[in-house]
Amino acid sequence: MLELLASGAVRPFAISLGLLAGLILLELFALMLGGSLLGADSDIDADVDFDTDAGADFNLEAGIEAGVEAVEAEVETGLSAGGGLLSWLGLGRVPFLIWVASLLAGFGLTGVFLQSAATALIGPLPVLLAALIALPPGLLFAREVSTLVARIMPKTESSAVSRRRLGGRVGTITQGTARPGNPAEARVRDAYGNLQYLRVVPADGVEAIEQGSDVLILRQRDGSFTATPLAD
Repeated sequence: MLELLASGAVRPFAISLGLLAGLILLELFALMLGGSLLGADSDIDADVDFDTDAGADFNLEAGIEAGVEAVEAEVETGLSAGGGLLSWLGLGRVPFLIWVASLLAGFGLTGVFLQSAATALIGPLPVLLAALIALPPGLLFAREVSTLVARIMPKTESSAVSRRRLGGRVGTITQGTARPGNPAEARVRDAYGNLQYLRVVPADGVEAIEQGSDVLILRQRDGSFTATPLAD
């Protein structure tokens, strides 16, 4: 087995497993320092800060309508050509480094077992052919691991992080009328599919937003989110 691992037939798979071992060592080192490498990117604050000050040279409402229509079309058609495939593979469900580590493990182990079996039967396969055969099982392994990890990850942490990423999402005023200094309640679905209930006030230049209105969440300010109504 050691001879096989040292041979060129399994070089890409050995490199994958080596990178995986390096990630594990770095994670252990980070844990010793009180941090975490694999979970670091889940805490990135990805707020979108929209500026609706006067003087902007574009039609905000027209852009909002076009964006909403595009999102609705993508949801209705199911898997889109790019994002849908990435989502199906598990990207976005867990921190990116966890997905990468799963892919490295699946690809590396599949390749080693494949070349080991081929060597015993007919001889080692060409490296490129073996890599192409091992890649789909590696991706499926990463998908399954991502699904499993996403189920057991603390939901409270996910919810807390996603609440800081609500800028740019569409919501609905569910209770009250939002006026400057007088927030109303809005319902918004976050990136994890959870419903979030926010206190929102109108953005600068907006006098009031009535209950039942669809709004675009802009940014957090003084404990509330600013929002602007979407055109009917």
